[in-house]
Amino acid sequence: MTTVVFAGFGKLGYRCISTIHKLNIKILFVLTHKDLSSESVDRFCQENKINFSYSDLRKDKNLQLDLYQTSAKYLISINYRYILPRQYLEKFEYPLNIHGSLLPKYRGRTPHVWAIINGENKTGITCHLMEESVDTGPIIHQIEIVIGAYDTGADLLSKFEKLYPDCLLVSIEKLENGFLPIIQNDFAATYFGKRIPEMGCLDFSKSAKSLVDFIRALAKPYPGAFCYLGNGTRITVNKAEIIQAPNVELVDTGMIIESDGCYIVRVSDGFLRFIDFEINGN
Repeated sequence: MTTVVFAGFGKLGYRCISTIHKLNIKILFVLTHKDLSSESVDRFCQENKINFSYSDLRKDKNLQLDLYQTSAKYLISINYRYILPRQYLEKFEYPLNIHGSLLPKYRGRTPHVWAIINGENKTGITCHLMEESVDTGPIIHQIEIVIGAYDTGADLLSKFEKLYPDCLLVSIEKLENGFLPIIQNDFAATYFGKRIPEMGCLDFSKSAKSLVDFIRALAKPYPGAFCYLGNGTRITVNKAEIIQAPNVELVDTGMIIESDGCYIVRVSDGFLRFIDFEINGN
């Protein structure tokens, strides 16, 4: 029987652990973060009597002692937030991670959001072996995903939720059949860091197309792209469209006016209309 230690969180983690649990795969232990929603890793473990911990393995000495004695062929990491120590990764024949990009492109955090911001028309998911450095290990399997013209960051996550289990199962099957993972080309690699809400401020000196992409990448349920009206009120924008010059005078870049229940802003090369927005959280 194939044995696994699982490290995962969120719906992506839930989809994967619930999938492998139905197969001839024994889950020996789970590392996760507290959630307890209906589709969460910790709730799944409770319902299926699987031992789990919220602890950071790097800091919990008792957990280290317990897990270093656990013998499993696979370590599977899905949307897990803590870094796993190198000496623990080396315990496993196959320490697997699924990353939300077509590695070696878009190593780092929230790659699907960065891909939309950067105007990409495709992204994907990659199952790879974990190394001490992040997202650098040899590639086992990839699935390419088209980024639609109106896809938001949340839309891409929904696509990921459907494809992560398939990517994981195909990867395990390939390894069981003797597949040799492919070394990443570091010269082709790109890296993008963590995003924080403050990074969502709209820069109207940029092009209309890049601003539309920026807005949809950060649309709800993410914190959202935002700017300030002339009176200082903050407006969070979830969707915008490029329009022809309006029948009102907008002289300066960044100038915003209300029109027919929407807001229009002048940007570096044209005009945008905000068609889905929230003012002061309303």
